[in-house]
Amino acid sequence: MKQIPLITFFVASIFLFSCQSTPKNNTTVEKKDSLTTTTAAKDSSEVNNYNENTVELVKLRLTTMLRDDLSKNIVSEASRKFILFEYDLNEDGKKEIFVGLTGPYFCGSGGCTFLLLDHEGQQITKFTVTDYPVLVAGTNTKGWKDLILSSGGKNHLMKFNGSTYPSNPTVQPVFEGIPGNDLLKFPGTVNGDFPWVNF
Repeated sequence: MKQIPLITFFVASIFLFSCQSTPKNNTTVEKKDSLTTTTAAKDSSEVNNYNENTVELVKLRLTTMLRDDLSKNIVSEASRKFILFEYDLNEDGKKEIFVGLTGPYFCGSGGCTFLLLDHEGQQITKFTVTDYPVLVAGTNTKGWKDLILSSGGKNHLMKFNGSTYPSNPTVQPVFEGIPGNDLLKFPGTVNGDFPWVNF
């Protein structure tokens, strides 16, 4: 009679151990699915949605644009990297490409340079003296989303003029108020979901 409870305890222990092992594996699957879901959500909201073709397009654009300085080794390794953000600013179904730059070649005490390219890699605007993040405003001008750029500790409203945005935010109107947390930011944080890519 004493052996039955011992056998029952042994069988129950095996069952309990196998139940505990299963959630660990399921947790891994759930985390994996959760990451996939998060990525899908970002894709559907057009946040940080870019692919290797875009990366290669930007690399080509930068190496072409900087050909002379790269050949003279003027662009240091610290400056030879960028981050990307794609978003359809004019709702034509083609995403524009924000290219964030860094390092002493592109940045100074006033901020950094970043580029806005069209979907084919052609330059729309080269912004200067800009601090991160860049915000996409909820308003439009001439069919393009307004941008809010920070420079000199102030936010400036940048409006499309029909062919480009102004390049220097410091000479544009100060954005009154505090930008809402619901606005798209590029990048959300400097070390966030935007990996730096070397070129």
